[in-house]
Amino acid sequence: MARRPHPDEDVPRLPRGRGLSFSMSEVVRILVVATGLAALLILQKPCADSVSKFVTSFSPVDAGAGAADAGAAAIPTGVRLRTDMTPAEIEAAIRAARGEALDAGAVAPELAPPDAR
Repeated sequence: MARRPHPDEDVPRLPRGRGLSFSMSEVVRILVVATGLAALLILQKPCADSVSKFVTSFSPVDAGAGAADAGAAAIPTGVRLRTDMTPAEIEAAIRAARGEALDAGAVAPELAPPDAR
């Protein structure tokens, strides 16, 4: 195919390249870096999980777990007041709860005798 002459010969034309051309060593470098990045993305979570297990294996056993079980028994149980109770039954239940709380050594503020408030 014959080229047409350009109307304005004074305007220089830009040279066209042949595209990207890499040497064999550059291609190998690109493949090694791409493989490393893919391995980093794929192995990140399993590696982070195993490092986390390793680091937390050195921590002492949770001291709060034993204290929660022992503390639960020391808290006095409350008295359930129902709407169908008479005022005398409510007063008797409150007196019984105050007696149990005094026996346990801990007095809830709402159950404390009026002179102790």
